[in-house]
Amino acid sequence: MKSTPLGVFTLLLQASSIHAKLFRKNTPTFEVSPDATIIQNSIEYFDPDCEPGLQCRTTKTCSTAGTVPTLSQDRRYFACCPARQRLLGSADTVFDCCAVGHDLVGSADAGYHCCPTGWSYEGMLCRPPTKPTCLNGKTLVNGECACGPGTVEADDGTCVGTEQIPPIPPRCTYGSGISYGKCYTFKAANGNTLGSGADGIYYAGLDDMNFHYGKFQLCANEACTAGTNINPSDPIFIRDLYGDPKTGLNNGRWLNSAVDGAHIGKAPNLSTAGKFSLSKWPCGKYCLGGVEQGVGPACPATTPALTFFSKDPQMCVPFELLEVPCNIKDNANNCIWKNPKNQCCGGGLGGMLDCTVL
Repeated sequence: MKSTPLGVFTLLLQASSIHAKLFRKNTPTFEVSPDATIIQNSIEYFDPDCEPGLQCRTTKTCSTAGTVPTLSQDRRYFACCPARQRLLGSADTVFDCCAVGHDLVGSADAGYHCCPTGWSYEGMLCRPPTKPTCLNGKTLVNGECACGPGTVEADDGTCVGTEQIPPIPPRCTYGSGISYGKCYTFKAANGNTLGSGADGIYYAGLDDMNFHYGKFQLCANEACTAGTNINPSDPIFIRDLYGDPKTGLNNGRWLNSAVDGAHIGKAPNLSTAGKFSLSKWPCGKYCLGGVEQGVGPACPATTPALTFFSKDPQMCVPFELLEVPCNIKDNANNCIWKNPKNQCCGGGLGGMLDCTVL
């Protein structure tokens, strides 16, 4: 806080027309030029308000014992302050000389005064900061409410013992390995690939003239926009780029939404297509299910067709997925092989793996 009365100025002017700005609250303070120089108990500067054509070099001397010329931090203002005090304030409020560990605080209504750092001024007295009330078992530590030793803050804000906090499960950072717009073959547990026969029904059979394996493109929309990783909760529309056996007609049809025993076959448009899902499965497989329904065998047979299960949304059928070119005429297919020594890599992981380590 302030400890001495204000200084009295003795002005030694070297120019006649001087109109330097003077601020009288709380400590008389003058505006000075940036080149102000303090020499012992005096300060010299060019008057910022000097009229054009004049050199208004000004010298001011602090005459009160114990005071010295003191510049504000921005060196734009000066006042006579007791030694080791700072000149604080602004032209919009007031200026005052404050001791170390004090700040100039207050308001236009209450006035301004030097108070200990962190305190407030209410017009008559400096007030210490209000001590916060700590709740939920917390105690005040370094001015903040915190949980004590051996406890941590739970989600509800209370302090609980560290042994009560369940461990955070490791976060999986891997993608699914399959993407919209890409094409795959589906190999079933019986070793056969999923495809369709002359009746247009899909099952895992032996490939011959009457049954063709399917080349399935995974799509999010009718345009089959490419590039987005597919998550287990994402809907998938499946388009078979191959046509009917023998004729090749009806290529590019969608797998339909046949449910509760009806066999999944071909749909001519997206409106009747099934909404499938694919989730990673152990041993490099993916399990084919539905977004809102399950998918499973439609009947008891060695090569059963598939159907949606409306009452069993967790039902799914495991397949090994192998990424294949959607367009076999694309020259980019030359880049599929990663290592000429071993090409059977990554068949169940949604794409070819780099086999250079083999």
